[in-house]
Amino acid sequence: PTALLTQRLHDACPYESYDQLLDKADELIKELSPLEQLEVVNAHPRIGENAAKLSALSKAEQGNASDNEDAVLAKWAELNREYEDKYGFRFVIFVNGRSKESLFPIVEDRIANSTKSQELATGLSEMVDIARDRARKLQAANPASGAPSPKI
Repeated sequence: PTALLTQRLHDACPYESYDQLLDKADELIKELSPLEQLEVVNAHPRIGENAAKLSALSKAEQGNASDNEDAVLAKWAELNREYEDKYGFRFVIFVNGRSKESLFPIVEDRIANSTKSQELATGLSEMVDIARDRARKLQAANPASGAPSPKI
C-alpha cells in the first residue's frame, strides 16, 4: 500500500508463507508513524467507489449491483464524506461478501461512537484481514501440487 511499508516488507524477506508475510505486515504497520498509517489506510478504495476504479478482487468483495444501486452509492458517498470529515481518512471494513446496504449501520455506529485512534487501528486491522482473506482465496484457487510452499 505504501512505498515505505513495501520496502520494509521486502527488507525482511524471505517469508516461509503468506501468513508469515502478513504477520510481518501487521507488525510493521503498528510501527509506522501516524502519518504513514494514514497513507496505508487511504490506499484502500472507498466502499461504493466507481467500479472502474476498483481491482477485480475489490469488485468481487463489494458484491454485485443491487436493484437500487444508485441510491446505495449515493448513501455511501454521503457516509464516506461524513466519516472522512470526522476522522480524516477512509472508512475500511472487511466486507467479506456482505451487501453494501448491510454495512450502513456499522459505518453509522462507527461515526457516532468511535475515536480517531480507534478508527485508525480498526481500519489497519481490517486491511490485514482483507489481505489474509485474499491470500487464502488465491491459495485455494491455485493449490500446490504437493510441493512445499516456496519462500516469498
